[in-house]
Amino acid sequence: MKRFLTLSACILLSQFLPLKAQNKASGISGLILNEQQKPIAASVKLFMAIDSVFLKSTSTDELGRFYFNDLKNGEYSLEITALGYHPANMQFQISDKFSNVVKNITLKTVENTLGSINISAKKPMIERFNNKTVLNVENSLASAGSNALEILAKMPGVSLNQEGTISVRGKAGVNVLIDGKSTFLSNAQLAILLKSINGNELKTISLISNPSAKYDAAGNAGLIDIRLKKNTNFGTNGSLDGGFGYGKQPKSNTGVSLNHRNKKFNVFGSLNNSNNKAPEDLAIERMVSNGLTNTFFKQSSTQIKSTHNNSYKAGVDYFLNGKNTLGLLTSGYFNNGHDLSASVTNIGTSFTSIDSSIIANSPSSNSYRNQTYNLNYKSVIDTTGQELTIDLDNANYRSQENINYNNYFSAGYEGLNKPPLIFRNSTPSSVSIKAAKIDYSLPFNTKTSVDFGLKSSWVSTDNDFKFENFANLQWQNDPTRSNRFIYDKNINAAYGTFKHQFKSTSVEAGLRMEQTNSKGNSISEQKIVRRSYLNFFPSFAVNQKISELNTLGFTYSRRIDRPDYKSLNPFIYFVDLYTFAQGNPFLNPQYTHAFEGSYNYKKALNITLGYSITHNLILDVFLPDNEKKTLYQTVQNLDKQSAYNFTIAYPTSVSKFWSMDNTITTNYNQTKSSGLAGLDYDRKKVTFSINSTQDFTISPTLSAQLSGDFISAQINGTYVIKPYYGIDFGIKKTFMEKRVNLKFAFNDIFNSRKAQISSALPNLNYNLNQKLETRIFRLNVNYNFGSTAIKATRDRNTGLSDEAGRIK
Repeated sequence: MKRFLTLSACILLSQFLPLKAQNKASGISGLILNEQQKPIAASVKLFMAIDSVFLKSTSTDELGRFYFNDLKNGEYSLEITALGYHPANMQFQISDKFSNVVKNITLKTVENTLGSINISAKKPMIERFNNKTVLNVENSLASAGSNALEILAKMPGVSLNQEGTISVRGKAGVNVLIDGKSTFLSNAQLAILLKSINGNELKTISLISNPSAKYDAAGNAGLIDIRLKKNTNFGTNGSLDGGFGYGKQPKSNTGVSLNHRNKKFNVFGSLNNSNNKAPEDLAIERMVSNGLTNTFFKQSSTQIKSTHNNSYKAGVDYFLNGKNTLGLLTSGYFNNGHDLSASVTNIGTSFTSIDSSIIANSPSSNSYRNQTYNLNYKSVIDTTGQELTIDLDNANYRSQENINYNNYFSAGYEGLNKPPLIFRNSTPSSVSIKAAKIDYSLPFNTKTSVDFGLKSSWVSTDNDFKFENFANLQWQNDPTRSNRFIYDKNINAAYGTFKHQFKSTSVEAGLRMEQTNSKGNSISEQKIVRRSYLNFFPSFAVNQKISELNTLGFTYSRRIDRPDYKSLNPFIYFVDLYTFAQGNPFLNPQYTHAFEGSYNYKKALNITLGYSITHNLILDVFLPDNEKKTLYQTVQNLDKQSAYNFTIAYPTSVSKFWSMDNTITTNYNQTKSSGLAGLDYDRKKVTFSINSTQDFTISPTLSAQLSGDFISAQINGTYVIKPYYGIDFGIKKTFMEKRVNLKFAFNDIFNSRKAQISSALPNLNYNLNQKLETRIFRLNVNYNFGSTAIKATRDRNTGLSDEAGRIK
């Protein structure tokens, strides 16, 4: 705490200390003109050209002039927008030779260009930079009416399993942020949150392979940052969204967002609702041997899932003056659902010779509640880039899941008159999270800068699992199968990064320290596991500009993935009488060294080669209990996993109206461990995937998109997954000068996306086939209303940004 106060005092004191003056002014200025060469009112945004990072924005004065001063050497891009005119983009370079750039830019009116096709100002659906891939969601037509999770699956290199767990290039363990803010959720809960976010709210999804030390060290497969749309208009404005979809069951989505801004305040809010009813078919065949006899199980089940999701966000920014802003943000969701599952399990000496059967129906209900608060302060200390940001956060999660298991036995099952076996699970849980962070940026000159910061977070989770049997016409608690698990975790972090721009080379080096204290307490089993450890996480990145057309890049980072709370909980979750899941309170964190090299040609062709090695790999595994004839899922630390990946991506224009983007990725993963299910485990597999998107500009107001993906056979931990593919189609029509957007999408046209899984363990024999509702058509309409006088809002990254993915 003393060091924290000392560093904070130094940061605040630095605001009053004089900095070394620039040797000479550098920047860009110019005029924004119409086709009659008269000045017009416009908004001008400044970005880094290499990775599209937003830097600052301004508006033209009454003479159409704009200025950006005190810029470092490097390549920049401008985005110019004005009401009634087509947007424009341009790039320029600041160097010792060209330190002052003057540009006059002419915008074309919308009316004068309706008869032609102009796609130069439109961003491609996918943009690639060294160490970063960006999906511009607004340009994904096949995503109309989809939710955030469904859209995320369309990103090259990203895949989802049937439960919604996210993998990147064949590796799980991804740190997912929303607007720079962590969701604090497990894989299952994160999927619920992303399903409640309307795809029309999304602006971009960025995948960063090797994040810098400024980010949390979690995520051995990298970081995914989902950015929501931010209305940048001055005055009062908003949008309305509505959509309908149908596959085998109906779906709907609605949403509204509002924004009001004046010179002192920016007030904003949004509310979204979605309703979804979806079937799921599951078939499992497995064989169990005790060395003398073989028992065959053949299970088929159908489940209908109904969900009602609601999410909201509200906030206010108060502009104290031109350099200091105070903000308050709250967001949350309230989701409810119910499922109905019916299954039949046939048991016998073969799959066709049945001795007995179990007929089960399992109704369930669930509710999820979340409320987060963020108080933030940002100070732009000077025009050289010196900034200070402070964030204070509080978040609370509540969930309730109830499942009834009703099992009925046919004749021949251990006797003719076996009574029904009925039991139920109730799993209430709560999570409380508090976080505080401070970040400071200090440029020494136009070429050299440092960033450093501090962060602390406190997480407390309480899971109370209750197991009850129905006997003697009443529910009776089973204390041997009930358990309460309390988990507390505190992480204290500090980081520093150094950046320097040489003539044609940029270098960034960083170091992050994270100190972790945790305590897992299984009250019913009287097991307490305490851990305390300190780790250092270096990162390094270099970009070399070989020529105007060719650049090379290299990145390295050390990562950590801590076990999530459910994985540590030792109590048993029943799927059915012969299948269950159990946590492992003795799991250790996994550590990864990740390397990636990249080559870019003409800012189009992008080639990457990556390698990573993970020790103490945290992995879900299916293991048999041949004596009880059961199959159970648990979590274990395996010795190590080595992963190689090679990606070629190339966007190109075939004609004035047809453009395409193609990505080919090859992965080689090897997982090794001793003593897994009593055997040494060593499995390796080469996997390749293809993603292709075809864009067609039919007219200035009508466009279409055809996209497809294919993934070859793969091994994910102890699972062997067969190949699958899918084709999607979308079309978009705009009206009223693009204020109204009508989109139609048809996903998985051939209904080909399904999971076919078998065991990679030699002593375990099962085959699983799972089919979700994937062939869906959707119709969605969006209407934008209100003021279009542009004034930039600010990004809001909070102190909760690094805790995602560890709650269950």
